[in-house]
Amino acid sequence: MPKFSVGQTVYHRSGKHSGKVVACEDDTVYFILPNGVEMDFRSDELTTSPPAGKSPAVAEGTTPARLLTEADITPEHRKVLAVIPIRTLQTVAGLYERQPKAGRFSVLGVAQKLNYIAAVTAVPYRTMKEFSDRPGELGLMMGRGLSVSLGTAR
Repeated sequence: MPKFSVGQTVYHRSGKHSGKVVACEDDTVYFILPNGVEMDFRSDELTTSPPAGKSPAVAEGTTPARLLTEADITPEHRKVLAVIPIRTLQTVAGLYERQPKAGRFSVLGVAQKLNYIAAVTAVPYRTMKEFSDRPGELGLMMGRGLSVSLGTAR
């Protein structure tokens, strides 16, 4: 019987990593960090409680909802941004530029664009990446989130 279950939050005993369990196989636990990176450790290296003196939100190396920074950007991020449907980008840009003192969406860096797109569409970067080979499905997911954003923006 596995020690951990899928969806459960686990913490590495060092306090440097935590995330949600995505699979357990024999004595190996696979989990996703808040930034979307998948890690695996032996189950005896993990616990369901944050290390002493560290709360789940401030455990070293973790953040509850991590935003991309320009230092994180790789060619893969640029590829994902490039497959986002143009109508979605136009709508997102319009929402951004309607904000007071926001400026032009086109001058934002890749990280800022991806962060704003994720916030407005409710589609995290990890999902964008997963569906980057299926832009039609990605567009539908983003469209749903945009419809909610547009409804509250008006």
